[in-house]
Amino acid sequence: MVIEKGDNERTETKEYKVLVAVDFSPSSARALRRAKSIMGRKPDRIVVMHVIDSNFVERCINSQIGTKKDIRKTLFLQAEKSLKDFLRAEGMEDEPLEKLICEGIPFLEINKKAVETGVEMVIMGNRGNSGDMQTIFFGSTTERVLRFMSRPVLCIPIEEDRK
Repeated sequence: MVIEKGDNERTETKEYKVLVAVDFSPSSARALRRAKSIMGRKPDRIVVMHVIDSNFVERCINSQIGTKKDIRKTLFLQAEKSLKDFLRAEGMEDEPLEKLICEGIPFLEINKKAVETGVEMVIMGNRGNSGDMQTIFFGSTTERVLRFMSRPVLCIPIEEDRK
């Protein structure tokens, strides 16, 4: 990005990127909307990321649902479709977004990709789709991202009826 300052003075500024972690929940939709609202003021690029949980892949393999290759292919194709539908529902299918789908342990992948892509901030909902016992005992993905992240994290709360 180049900013013109008059009298042929130009200043180079660093591209500003944010990473939005999505699990297709209402909370992650709010996080994406917040990133979009910030985009007009500051970020040059939004990286939208979805992580396929490798523990889920292993559970599918152990349950003999299919081969590792078939399960991974199915999950990646479904994630691509879900991300496309998710962005369409938010009116962002034509926005200049970087889409990233990967497999791993979600909080580790979010941290790793934030560093690799050089984002200035991670934006995510504070409550996702998981409601399992692991979340109760070990914290949500958002809580685990916060524990290990070296960059700012903007946690978007779920919308509440405040009547």
